[in-house]
Amino acid sequence: MNIIAIMGPHGVFYKDEPIKELESALVAQGFQIIWPQNSVDLLKFIEHNPRICGVIFDWDEYSLDLCSDINQLNEYLPLYAFINTPLDDGCQRAGYADGALVF
Repeated sequence: MNIIAIMGPHGVFYKDEPIKELESALVAQGFQIIWPQNSVDLLKFIEHNPRICGVIFDWDEYSLDLCSDINQLNEYLPLYAFINTPLDDGCQRAGYADGALVF
């Protein structure tokens, strides 16, 4: 069974509810979900568990620093950022909407 790490919950409905729905969909597809407590916890999971096949995190909270830290351990691990801030004009022209999962 493959594992996906989700960084959260955040304690606010507009962030937590979409993540709960995503978790349900991933579990239905056969993924196991883990919920690291913080970025240090996440990095330890990645370092010691090769079954982690992806990380979902809140870009507003962790941003590029977390991506860089994960890349140091596994440059091939897929990262999925959940963002809730307005995107720049280039992203909006490309078709992304606020609150979208950015791949």
